[in-house]
This record gives sequence, structure tokens and C-alpha cells, in this order.
Amino acid sequence: MTLLEMKQQMHTMVDSLSEIKLALALDFLQFLAQRDTAAELLWMQMHSDAYREWLGEENDVYDRVFANESAG
Repeated sequence: MTLLEMKQQMHTMVDSLSEIKLALALDFLQFLAQRDTAAELLWMQMHSDAYREWLGEENDVYDRVFANESAG
């Protein structure tokens, strides 16, 4: 199925939905759009210089501090 065919089929289906089902469909589409945005933001954060610095060896001391704190 081509992109155009999918859009045409979706348009036909949307036109046949009740108001309640249309609201649910809109909510789902918003969820999908936000999920992509959240994934992009996470990717950007994980590839930032600040994140890489935080993971650097010079910050390993914090791993030991928190390990001792949770053990005690």
C-alpha cells in the first residue's frame, strides 16, 4: 500500500468515526507524535557534551559514594 493509499484510507475511516472514537483517534495520534519527540530529545541529551562528561572517568567517584551510601 502506498503512502497516498494509506492517507486516503485513513481519511475515509476518519469520516466514518463517531465523535467519541474520533477523540480517541486524535489522542492516539498525539501520543505517537509526542513519543517521537521524546525519543528525539532523549537521543540529543544522551549525545550531548554534558552527558558524555558526566559519564567520564573523573566522575566515577560518585558511583563509589552512592554505592557506600546504599550499603550503609
